[in-house]
Amino acid sequence: MKKYLVLLRYEFKTLVKDPMNLFMLIYPFVILLLCGWMIPAILERTNASNNASAITLLISFALCVSSGGYMTGTMLGFSLLENRDENTLVSIAVTPMSLKGYTAFKSIYAFVFSFLGNLIMVAGLKLFASDAYVIVYGIFGISLLGNISYFEIIIFSLVAALIVPFFGGIFAAIAKNKIEGFALMKTGGLIIMVPMLCLIPAFAGGWQYAVGIAPNFWPMKALLNLAMRSTNSADINFWWYMAIGTVYQITLSVIALKIFLKKAEGH
Repeated sequence: MKKYLVLLRYEFKTLVKDPMNLFMLIYPFVILLLCGWMIPAILERTNASNNASAITLLISFALCVSSGGYMTGTMLGFSLLENRDENTLVSIAVTPMSLKGYTAFKSIYAFVFSFLGNLIMVAGLKLFASDAYVIVYGIFGISLLGNISYFEIIIFSLVAALIVPFFGGIFAAIAKNKIEGFALMKTGGLIIMVPMLCLIPAFAGGWQYAVGIAPNFWPMKALLNLAMRSTNSADINFWWYMAIGTVYQITLSVIALKIFLKKAEGH
């Protein structure tokens, strides 16, 4: 345990010096500023129609709830790639910590960052911009964030962060260097957009589960159902979405980290 505490102290000391850690620190606040103030302000100044405003706010909300785990996961992948390129992993492999222990530590560390980031983005949006996220249909209005409790946001933040080791492990395993890792990050960004298909009526019913192959679909769909007060018979309970998402994401993360460790040990 002592070796992990030493590593944790080192990570805290380099919190604002390491570009990866610094990015994970500021990213949630940037998204909160963008989705909580800038987008609503633009819609208000341009006098967008109700339909255009509703679509924009829904996409903005979906982006906010789906991006945290992916971005932190890519930062984990970059960090592991950097360790591999600098032969740090080779040195760690012969220490009492072991390569598996170090990878587990980095994954848990990134998971905590992602959890806190999700909380900042979604709870911050509810706290500071709830009035801006009201979608008007005719004479009726739906408060997207007013339908979600802080407890549900905490559960969502935990489950959504479970995908971090998957993205980190798979990027670090596939990419040969940080340049390839950056290219993969840009391409992989399409993955987090896939669950947004459930905003389309064609994927509102049973077809939504075809989108379920995207790992971030399950926690995102659970939150969207609450926000939209969905009464679709094809939807399942909030807790079932979260339970399936938990099992699915942990399974993917374990597989991805095993692939990375196998490649790193043979490097």
